[in-house]
Amino acid sequence: MKKTWQLLLPDWSEFDTLWQSERPFALWPVGNQPLIAYWMDQAVHEEIDHITIYTSDRPAELRTYLNDGAFWSRHTSVVPIRSDDEAPEDAMPVVGIPQANRLPEPIEGEAGLLQHWLRLNRDWLDSLQDHTLKIEVKHPSGGWVGPHTKIHPSAKLVPPFWIQAKTQIGERVQIGPYACIGENSIIDDNAIVEDSIVLPGTMVGCNTSLKGVAVDGSLLLDSKHGCRVTITDSFILSDIGEDLASTKWSERAIALALFCLLSPIAALSSIDWSELEAHDGRGGAIKLKTGKKGRLILRRLHWLKEVVKGRMRLVGILPRPMDWSPETADKDVARRLIKTPPGVIALSDVHDCHSPFEPTEWIHASYQAFSSDKSIGKQIRSRILKLAFKPLQ
Repeated sequence: MKKTWQLLLPDWSEFDTLWQSERPFALWPVGNQPLIAYWMDQAVHEEIDHITIYTSDRPAELRTYLNDGAFWSRHTSVVPIRSDDEAPEDAMPVVGIPQANRLPEPIEGEAGLLQHWLRLNRDWLDSLQDHTLKIEVKHPSGGWVGPHTKIHPSAKLVPPFWIQAKTQIGERVQIGPYACIGENSIIDDNAIVEDSIVLPGTMVGCNTSLKGVAVDGSLLLDSKHGCRVTITDSFILSDIGEDLASTKWSERAIALALFCLLSPIAALSSIDWSELEAHDGRGGAIKLKTGKKGRLILRRLHWLKEVVKGRMRLVGILPRPMDWSPETADKDVARRLIKTPPGVIALSDVHDCHSPFEPTEWIHASYQAFSSDKSIGKQIRSRILKLAFKPLQ
């Protein structure tokens, strides 16, 4: 007889006024993976054959992540509902990890959801077992440390704590108790991280003390005071994840060479230029000089200068104009595309869509931006010369 589960993921999006995440709460990280992943792991442990998940909060995001349960070899259905009340009465509300699925107090106020998130990370740290399969190893002090992590001998590590891969811990730093540090982070000298979450790619500066907060790059979320603060001083908090994903110097060199080579040709061509103000994928705007006639690379010649500056990529989605708001695209997809760094040549160019205002361009852009399929980049690079010099009317 097949064993089934019915789960309800409560819609807490109205309480997410601090982080304002693009993801539903079920996809927020708890320890080293999203909350819903622990339930999928538990389903495997209990030999559940089919899981039905009811949710009204961004079901498409959840469906994309779960991919029909393929990773866990458990058939999984995501059923969109208009409100939590539409879920079956016997559906189990997912409010915590399976070992501690409880809600001690109702979520209310601006700090309520953040406080619950921090509580889940504490529950997760308390539930860790030595035999649990993980790439992190048990530190002599009692916490867990990921590979390629550098910890200064003078650092004080107070369990429980979790430090993911490729993280640097400086002199006289205190980590823990109840600290979760994401990968590729830097905790600088004399800093303290206690009962807090440091998301991947975050630098915590010297003498900075974090307690009861979550930090995402330069964004600080305070559970005690119920506020969010963007730290403008990079020596206190900063996003080093952007540096890891920024335009490579090799790309900049290629863009500079192309610009120098093609500028004389563009000068001799009858190209009508116009100026386009577009999202830069980082919350700002860039002004792009764009041609209306001629070959594709000549029309986008001045975009190459933005690649040299590190504000665009050679290959990426097309820049979204500031007034771009396609009626056909899901609002959440549109918001994520605006936050994706643009490029000079895009997957949509392969499919003869050369403007973000074309009806189907957003489909190609979303696939390029959100898919983990590495063949996309290879497909574009294999045709980049043909695309670049393609004549357009």
